[in-house]
Amino acid sequence: MHRITHTFNRYRDWRWLLLLSSIVCSGTIALPPQIIPVHAQPANPQGLSIQADTQEANSQTQVVTARGNVQLRYPSRSLQAQANLAQYFIKQQRIVLTGNVTIVQDGNTLEGESVTYLIDEGKFIATPKAKQQVRSNYIIPEQGGKGMIILSNSQEANTKTEMVTARGNVRISYPDKQLQARANTAQYNIKARQIVLSGNVLVVNNGNSLQGDTITYFIDQGRFIARQKPGIPVQSIYVIPERTNN
Repeated sequence: MHRITHTFNRYRDWRWLLLLSSIVCSGTIALPPQIIPVHAQPANPQGLSIQADTQEANSQTQVVTARGNVQLRYPSRSLQAQANLAQYFIKQQRIVLTGNVTIVQDGNTLEGESVTYLIDEGKFIATPKAKQQVRSNYIIPEQGGKGMIILSNSQEANTKTEMVTARGNVRISYPDKQLQARANTAQYNIKARQIVLSGNVLVVNNGNSLQGDTITYFIDQGRFIARQKPGIPVQSIYVIPERTNN
């Protein structure tokens, strides 16, 4: 089966949809002499490219639907994605990916059952399958290694504000720092390089543990600030290695 590929220009898509709709409706296009033929625009190498087993485009609703082995490439955003189904809402500048979705952008990955990408806002909203979680992996600049893994019931990532918000049964694993954490919510500020964990927070680092209602982790400094609800103390446990006398 041949795969269908199309590259979209965000501001000329309605012309392509109108042409495609005419072809689908009439089978052939008869052009009166006074009408200037429509010529295909050259593909924009930085535009949004979609490959799939089948694609449908509706010029009235301005919705493109791609089904089966969907692959998206958006070079100007350093973005690649794959899914079972994709819908591109041209008017709203929104892409909805469904089914085994994987997003890769600037080396970071986001996996879920459904991911909505708001193009103008640079925002991703991910949800998982039932009884599963969204998974993301963020490469920490200048830290290298395997990066930081975030699991949660839902996640939002905004490339313009450089903020990642994870909600519901959040679990964080940062192997390079020997750090694991759990919380109700987490906010990762990419630019400030800090993580704010909120709600029933537990952080384990090098075998030591820290509990609080909120814990802020400053990545570059390796520093934690923990706070608890009024009247409740912050609790920590530190492992003290036994010294041996030679």
